[in-house]
Amino acid sequence: MRRTRLVILLSSMSIAAVAASAMQLNDAAAPTSRAISTGVTSPKLVYTASINIPADKLSSTPGTSSKVVLHVDLDATGTPTSIRVLQPVTPEIDARVIDGVRRFRWTPAVLNNKPVATDLTLTVEVRR
Repeated sequence: MRRTRLVILLSSMSIAAVAASAMQLNDAAAPTSRAISTGVTSPKLVYTASINIPADKLSSTPGTSSKVVLHVDLDATGTPTSIRVLQPVTPEIDARVIDGVRRFRWTPAVLNNKPVATDLTLTVEVRR
């Protein structure tokens, strides 16, 4: 019984050794080099504009706030090209916030050391 187990163990070791020696690669057969990303950096907000909303359009309770959530497409220079409201407050407040955000500027997103267009979600808090 012991001899049978020993033979089985030895035969499985020789199969593993053959498989390992067959896996050696020749450097000449290695694939050619591929471009590797240098990473992505996200856009950074560098300029904001005032957003003026008349007091009568805001909540009458001092200290309260509302949030307008926007989807903003930025071009490769960091300029907004398209703005959509994802979470509105009122049509007038939304329009004033969009007008203000159109004047915002970002540093562009960068991929492989080149500026690229990107999009982001921006939440603007409107406080009384």
